[in-house]
Amino acid sequence: MAEDHALRQSIIIGCALCIAYIMVSACLINFNKFLLQKFPFPWELTALHMSFCSLMSLLLYGVAPGLFPAMERVQGRKMQLLKFFLPLGAFFATALYASNKAYLYCTVAFLQFMKESNVVLVFLLCCAVGLQRMDRVKAVVVVWILAGSWMCIHGEINFT
Repeated sequence: MAEDHALRQSIIIGCALCIAYIMVSACLINFNKFLLQKFPFPWELTALHMSFCSLMSLLLYGVAPGLFPAMERVQGRKMQLLKFFLPLGAFFATALYASNKAYLYCTVAFLQFMKESNVVLVFLLCCAVGLQRMDRVKAVVVVWILAGSWMCIHGEINFT
């Protein structure tokens, strides 16, 4: 009986987290679309976003270094780590620019479903590098998500 209650509670929490993720994602997409209608410069917006996040991270590290416990392990190797993080930052900036540019041409519904399909893409990449294992249930869920996304965006392919 206790196991059934724990399972039910776990399912409810999982569903609530999925709904919260989708709602926050939809709100962010709508806000970004609104922002790019008022300020239609995705490259500049990306630069502002990344500069602000970098500045706030550095400020937070200066004020509360205890929030960054991994930094103790990289003392003396920060320049070595920079060669790994600079390409990641460049790829992230490119992805952020491309997504900001997409707000100028695509509908919110199309962007929402494309964003949700990123979860599938990350899972498949994790399977490809051995961080996750694919089984029948996960394969059915992946196909279900892709089929649902395809059906929802089928009519949205005519970009404005």
